[in-house]
Amino acid sequence: MTAAAPERAYAELAERRRGRVVLAGIGNPFRGDDGAGCLVARGLRGVPGIAVVESEDVPERDLFRIVAARPDVVLLADAVHLGAAPGAVALLDPERLAHYAPTTHRVPLRLLASLIRGAASADVLVLAIQPGQTVSGSGVSPTVARSVRAVVDLIRRSRGRGPRATQAAPC
Repeated sequence: MTAAAPERAYAELAERRRGRVVLAGIGNPFRGDDGAGCLVARGLRGVPGIAVVESEDVPERDLFRIVAARPDVVLLADAVHLGAAPGAVALLDPERLAHYAPTTHRVPLRLLASLIRGAASADVLVLAIQPGQTVSGSGVSPTVARSVRAVVDLIRRSRGRGPRATQAAPC
């Protein structure tokens, strides 16, 4: 999928989502837009049918928790350099991540996805949000914050819960 508005990425997600869903929020909440995945996770806490794992910038430490949830689908929400405008959203097969800029994580998402697939036999997708700035000590930009809210609101509405505000705070 190419980077697009959150609604388009969500439509594709709705087609592929089934059974138990685990969403892992990934990123550094103290590096501006790199915290987008953390904010998605925070916004989805308590949504029926979605187990939320707030992994921050060390997602491999939560591998056991993700697998133990026995998911059918795992969403890895993260800021990914898509080569698009800040705030663009894409739903990606982790195998396509090799085409994007190198990761800032200790373990690349592509490898993490492979480990999850092998251990849980789950469908693994990356919910990618294009960052605008990743300056240490800065908050999430307004553009990325709008995209995070849109993604969270779309998922919440589909799961029977209304919109809920997200804040630019650490996981």
